[in-house]
Amino acid sequence: MFAGEFKHSIDAKNRIVIPSKFRAFITDAEDRKGFFILASPVPGEHCLRLYTRSGWELVTRTLMGGADKAKDPARYLRFFASRAEFGGVDAQSRLVIPQKLIGYAGLKGDVLMVGNVMWIEVWNVDEYRAATESLDEEIGDRVRSLWPGLQAGDAGRG
Repeated sequence: MFAGEFKHSIDAKNRIVIPSKFRAFITDAEDRKGFFILASPVPGEHCLRLYTRSGWELVTRTLMGGADKAKDPARYLRFFASRAEFGGVDAQSRLVIPQKLIGYAGLKGDVLMVGNVMWIEVWNVDEYRAATESLDEEIGDRVRSLWPGLQAGDAGRG
């Protein structure tokens, strides 16, 4: 499970360090070898998603099910597969982001790595702030349905 936000820098070789708090939850040896890097499939959302090998297997099962319902299954699968690449993680826990995906997400200098439960997102810092500025208001009603006894403002109280 991936949770939290971490600010990192992309170096001149398009490498980012996977935060140790994210790495701690990757226990499978195959998953530790790298990530499938995908341009976000959400229209207008310019970030990257990082999936472990096992996480990517879940995604591909879902994609295959969706392809069965698509007008042109090969075209449907191509849309996702052409926007994804595997990137290995080196001994210093660095992941190389392919240039075409760097350009898609507008990444340079400082980036924000955000845990999204099943995957990690990599955002341009300004783009992330703009995309999430109204999130607190949007989530309010959903929080109440998940935790019925929770009142507005209770989340930060211990």
